[in-house]
Amino acid sequence: MLHSEAASETAARLDSDNDAITVVRFGEYVYTQIRRFVVVKVKKGFVDACPISTYSGRGTRKQGCNPAEHAIVYCYGSSPGLLDNEYGITKEPICIYPADSSIRIHEASRVRFSKSYPIEMNVKVKDIGKVMAQDMSKLAKYYKEADGSVDSD
Repeated sequence: MLHSEAASETAARLDSDNDAITVVRFGEYVYTQIRRFVVVKVKKGFVDACPISTYSGRGTRKQGCNPAEHAIVYCYGSSPGLLDNEYGITKEPICIYPADSSIRIHEASRVRFSKSYPIEMNVKVKDIGKVMAQDMSKLAKYYKEADGSVDSD
């Protein structure tokens, strides 16, 4: 989906040639990008979704990233794996069955369960695929643990 969020003035000044940063009403800077999410809960008129990110190809090696909050996300037919010098991911990988053969998921893709976003049902999105049936219970469990809805034992 097309996702926008506030951008700091420092980032906007340092990266003034970046087309993804725009000035909007009241002179505020906004960063816009295509983001991938996995729906973890359907509610009335919206869903809760956890972001999928490669962290610029670094996986959870990115400084400040907590690997224990993440799981590897991979496409059916490929093998999940940690990147070189990537440690601390304790959750089992989540397999996605792609919506069509053109869909690719980067090897550094990680789903972060500790941060979810409400996404309205009327927002235009592109279907990248579905979580494989055998991984649905893991997905729900990891989300509930991060949300504080269930003990992690």
